[in-house]
Amino acid sequence: MRGFSQTITFLRESPTRKIDAIRERLKRENRDVINLSAGQPGIQPPIEIRSMLANQLIEGKGMDLYGYTPSQGIMELREAVSEDLRRLGGIDVSPDNIVITAGGQEGMFATFMTILNPGDEVILLDPTYFGYKPIIEYFGGRIKRLGLSLNEGFRVDVEKLKELITNKTKALVIVSPDNPTGSVIDRDTAKAIADLAKDEDFWIVSDEAYRTLIYEGEHTYIYRYAPDHVISINTFSKDPGIPGWRLGFIYGPSDAVPKLKLAAEEMTYCPPVIAQRFVTMYLRSEVRFRHLKYIVEEYRSRRDAAVKALREYLPEARFIVPRGSMFVFADLSGYIKDSERLAELLLEKFGVTVIPGTYFSDIYRSAIRISFVVESIDRIVEGIRRIAEAVSEYGRSL
Repeated sequence: MRGFSQTITFLRESPTRKIDAIRERLKRENRDVINLSAGQPGIQPPIEIRSMLANQLIEGKGMDLYGYTPSQGIMELREAVSEDLRRLGGIDVSPDNIVITAGGQEGMFATFMTILNPGDEVILLDPTYFGYKPIIEYFGGRIKRLGLSLNEGFRVDVEKLKELITNKTKALVIVSPDNPTGSVIDRDTAKAIADLAKDEDFWIVSDEAYRTLIYEGEHTYIYRYAPDHVISINTFSKDPGIPGWRLGFIYGPSDAVPKLKLAAEEMTYCPPVIAQRFVTMYLRSEVRFRHLKYIVEEYRSRRDAAVKALREYLPEARFIVPRGSMFVFADLSGYIKDSERLAELLLEKFGVTVIPGTYFSDIYRSAIRISFVVESIDRIVEGIRRIAEAVSEYGRSL
């Protein structure tokens, strides 16, 4: 009988993709739209690496830049990733324990395809990245949420976490640096969570998409404390900044990697070869750290401008100054109640895109996520001024 899978109903269109489609339509109508919604960089990858790849495309012989690769990814890239993890994090991950994926999203899908059985419980923080919920539900997982307090800097309370652990707990998802809040997990908390995972025998799914975008402090590699219980999901969409080329990687224990490889292989067969070659050159180039230093300094300046504008134009907004990632998560409950209606109003009447807090949280329904990496400082400030204008004019009805 003709029909559709019931589980497909758990998958939903990404809100950022939906907003991007509307923004593109308005752009075609010649409307100026300030993009404070996108989770992608506003700075191109280094010209030196782009030039090297261009030369290879023009002068290269054979099919090396066009053919299939091993489904786990080319060895040169896995070795470069292993070297990078050792250099940045001081962790020793064998290239054999690394799977290159077609972006972080595939890494997420492959991870839960590998570890979940129907009825398994997965703990998500609140707020957290919206992409995890539909994938977990698609594979029959049951979600439990650990609420985080803005007043406490969105810190994970390990004692409250313990209260959620049952004999059905399969995994805890930790995003650090965090999307949407910009919080960064500290070393003591990471170690306490790792000890809990070992004691209670559950997986830590560590989302490290923004691990190199740190403005204060440092990124803690939780894998260091529980290597047999951590699967880490990474992407090259943020650094070097190739979201449209779809490349990421997973690393984890040796008993999980073959299964993760099979899951990824069934989805895309192999990661995009040209992106693999590009990132291999980038990671092994002296340009890499010069570029990383530049983008961190530039994004820090844009973050500071966003924070200053929020304090000036929306003084009742509540947020933490993000120590990492690309976003400020601003609670506007002093002005509005419904962040989804505000986001729609901002897009249609004020030419600004933001992401509603309801996509990340059941608690912070009056919050919005503001991206500070796509637009220039002047346009970030103007966008926040327009948000203030919108809540001033329509706030009572939102």
